[in-house]
Amino acid sequence: MRLNHYLLALAWSGTLTLTCCGKPDHATDAAPKPAASSEQIDQLYRQSAALVARCLENDHFARHPIDRATSKEWLENFMKNLDGTHLFFLKSDVEQFTGSDTPTVADKIRRGDFTPAFEIFKVFQQRVDDRMKWVQQRLTKPFDFTADDYYTADRSKADWPADAAAADQLWEERLKYEVLFDRLGEKSEKKKNTEPVKTIKKRYALLKKNLDQLDHEDVIETYLTSLSALYDPHTSFMSRKSEEDFRIAMQLKLVGIGAVLMTKDGYCVINEIIAGGPADLDKRLKPGDKIIAVAQGNADYTDIIEMPLRNAVRLIRGDKGTTVRLKIIPAGSESAREEIKIVRNEVKVNQQRAKAVLFPLTGGDGKTFQIGVIKLGGFYNITGDGENGVDTGCSDDVRQLLEKLKEKNIDGLVLDLRSNGGGLLNEAVKLAGLFINQGPVVQVKDAGGRKQVLADDTPALVYGGPLVVLTNKYSASASEIAAGALQNYQRAIIVGDHSTHGKGTVQTVAELNRFIPSLFGLAPDSGSLKITIQKFYLPNGHSTQMRGVIPDIQLPSTLDYLDLGEASLPHALPWDEIETTKFAKWSKPYGPSLPALAKDSAARVAADPDYKLLEDDIAFVKKHQEDKRSSLNEVKRVAEAADEKKRNDERTQTIKAIAAKLPLIVTLSFDDKNNIVEKIGNEADDKKDLVADSDGDTDAEDDSAGNNKKLTVMDNFAADLTLRETARILADWINLSVSDQVAAKK
Repeated sequence: MRLNHYLLALAWSGTLTLTCCGKPDHATDAAPKPAASSEQIDQLYRQSAALVARCLENDHFARHPIDRATSKEWLENFMKNLDGTHLFFLKSDVEQFTGSDTPTVADKIRRGDFTPAFEIFKVFQQRVDDRMKWVQQRLTKPFDFTADDYYTADRSKADWPADAAAADQLWEERLKYEVLFDRLGEKSEKKKNTEPVKTIKKRYALLKKNLDQLDHEDVIETYLTSLSALYDPHTSFMSRKSEEDFRIAMQLKLVGIGAVLMTKDGYCVINEIIAGGPADLDKRLKPGDKIIAVAQGNADYTDIIEMPLRNAVRLIRGDKGTTVRLKIIPAGSESAREEIKIVRNEVKVNQQRAKAVLFPLTGGDGKTFQIGVIKLGGFYNITGDGENGVDTGCSDDVRQLLEKLKEKNIDGLVLDLRSNGGGLLNEAVKLAGLFINQGPVVQVKDAGGRKQVLADDTPALVYGGPLVVLTNKYSASASEIAAGALQNYQRAIIVGDHSTHGKGTVQTVAELNRFIPSLFGLAPDSGSLKITIQKFYLPNGHSTQMRGVIPDIQLPSTLDYLDLGEASLPHALPWDEIETTKFAKWSKPYGPSLPALAKDSAARVAADPDYKLLEDDIAFVKKHQEDKRSSLNEVKRVAEAADEKKRNDERTQTIKAIAAKLPLIVTLSFDDKNNIVEKIGNEADDKKDLVADSDGDTDAEDDSAGNNKKLTVMDNFAADLTLRETARILADWINLSVSDQVAAKK
């Protein structure tokens, strides 16, 4: 089978700036084009730069001119993109460039003049050269880990050092932090006779080498991306090199580990796990995990701290059937290290498809309800090939699961859209149509005010029973449209985090070479611009941009205390509203029940001993968000690491104890022939999906490092406190509805 869902192809490549609605027109099997010289490339980019400026000013949804204020911010943003941790430039450098050239920088870019970019880059190179010499010299001397010092690794919002002396002090703390970081990591891995200083010397030598390899094209891409990012977080420039990475990803047919990666504070960080990929099936990698080293098979590790994301991605992805070993720091940890072995593979399409769970739930009054849950990880469409191929969209899959659950006489349904990053808009419209009679689902408006209304035109609905939609901060785009529409119709109660992600904009990709004439007898290849051109609005006229979908009932979540969502991104477009469309609300409104449901849920959560797990997590996250400093005292850090290990071990045992008391769940999923397969409890665990250790052992309970605990289906269900409480809210609502019906009959 092949996927028509381009976002999954994008995510597999690991490069976050790539977005395209399919294989680029120029990604063909034709003979390669003659190589252009650096001078020819410069001339091509001069034309593309002028075109980028015009597109941003005239075609972006914001329609904002590149004025003096924008130019000042543009140059500062370029310096931030070069020096994301604010460790190399001095404050005087920033003041010099953002103060002197801003009146003319907009005019220069319209002429294809990149002079400001290369002047800044030249200073950056000099700062890096000087600092790397200082670092290598400083690493020859010992560090004192007994003092009560601190360092904050997250410097994304910190100021640049005021002068050379301040920079020296900052780097003193930085190196001390790194040496201690590696020392503690080696202790956690029980290694002996290792040399952290030697590792760090190599790390910075590699950093210097990577920076020396940056060419004119890299500088231009960073410069134009720094400008486009000022319009909104989803607008970006993509150079020929980035386009080449995308073509490679398409040719690999999504082979890799299945994770979206990003760079933060010099680390390669997991931003998203792709449904159906090897990492998703393995269940150990999580968003927020830092990958600090990569190894191929049984080879030695390559340190990737401070490595450019593109280079790190190339190490992580590879041929189908090959093994990659990842050394990670779990999200929220500083000292723990884990090794995860993953066999690279193509996306397992059936693993991406919607799944269902059926379980009995006994309410506080002793009544038992049959609760159905449908988990949807993305809005996909699958085109089948071969004997066992199947053509289906997510709405078709959900329809089949609904019919199966109805046969089992469910009392209510939870539609789980947590961590659903979106996908195909038409599938979101069809999905909402399964639960309403018919009517508008989403409005789309462009910068000129032109509107389009997408509606469900099917007069019949598939499921009309009690419905709760579960969301979180990772629910974005199409999932927000479906959840928001069902909330507008008062068809479903929305339960979840403080809000969804808030991604309510539409992008298109303009291949600039289509607008640039051929030069030097060569077909131009000067990059693409991904640009925001429209916004989404719900039937009631409210945008999903920035605010997302606000739940009717909010449950405690660690995600509410992290810098997540559109609102946390720089230059996000604002929330607004337009005129409402005509739509008929559900005939059985739940509004009057919400206060009682929310009150009962809050009381239940406060009294539930299992929620102590989540309370501990929230306290842990809040503490680290309020004080992001790391101690540079080794005794303190060792004690912190021991506490963390104890906490994690106790949590695993607690979850298993909870699971042992729960009734077995029934899982429903699709096989390769499009049949729905039922499994009970841990029968859903398939040993062949576990990652074998080097000795061939597939017991994922305890790997060679003594960690990487892999929970079973029942364990994961027990640990999902949010889903279980959502089911209780649904049961309460069913009870209230029954009581109201009885009262009405009297």
